[in-house]
Amino acid sequence: MFNSYKHFLETPGYNKIIGEDYLIVEFKCPIKEELFSAWSECHSIVYVLSGQKKWITPSDEYMVKENQSIFVRKGAFKNQQYFEEGFCVLMFFMKDDFIRKCFEQDIQFESKSPKRINNPDFIYRIQVSDSLKTLYHSFFSYLKEENKIPQKIIELKFREMLLNICSDRSNSSLKDVIYTLYKNAEGSIEQVMEEQFIYNLKIDDYAKLCGRSISTFKREFKKLYNATPGKWLLTKRLNFARNLILQTDLTIQEICYESGFENDSHFIRSFKDKFGATPNQWRMSKINVIN
Repeated sequence: MFNSYKHFLETPGYNKIIGEDYLIVEFKCPIKEELFSAWSECHSIVYVLSGQKKWITPSDEYMVKENQSIFVRKGAFKNQQYFEEGFCVLMFFMKDDFIRKCFEQDIQFESKSPKRINNPDFIYRIQVSDSLKTLYHSFFSYLKEENKIPQKIIELKFREMLLNICSDRSNSSLKDVIYTLYKNAEGSIEQVMEEQFIYNLKIDDYAKLCGRSISTFKREFKKLYNATPGKWLLTKRLNFARNLILQTDLTIQEICYESGFENDSHFIRSFKDKFGATPNQWRMSKINVIN
């Protein structure tokens, strides 16, 4: 699956600024696919300069148009692109350490009583005030500057932007999310897995989303679920696929990819091993019982 943070970090040709715990990039989208999946090991703020794109999660859809902005927690999602017009965006990637620094040094002194959220949404819309819009556009001068800008200046501007967002009462929900991430930077393994199991990520990727080394992740996972991540994912995805077969009219191929499987043959073989019939056979048998 496309790792957006890693791609922008390592691929030359983008206007970007790389910090120790953040990344700022201007992205002009060369449209190739209408619908695709992506993930990021960092949280991000997205500000659309032109065009539009839709972010799709299992629970909701977010159309983001020119001069609109969203906050996206680290993890996987789907994007729908539109061919009618070019898409250009500013993306601000933040590691957990950057959020921790911003909250401790800035946000907690300017914001009143943030609340911890038990199950935060994956995406939050950001109210773009005139001052925030000015801040977004001010990054262009740094992105296009030929001479190297001191990292401290960029970091302060980034922190100003995040403080501006959290100080706006219209963005109070996002302020609570920032506080929640600050208090739980590593992330709950259970929450991450329940949110992300439908995406075809590697075990290493899940470990990164949980803020653990691969060895620590596997050890804590085994203690939590009494199973390896691979076996748990297979069972979880197969049960999810079975429910889609019962409750939707999606094709077997669509169900395969909606459930996090990489290809049809693996899905069909695994489904038959667990339920004793291929997905199509199982669907027909349930239809016949109902009729």
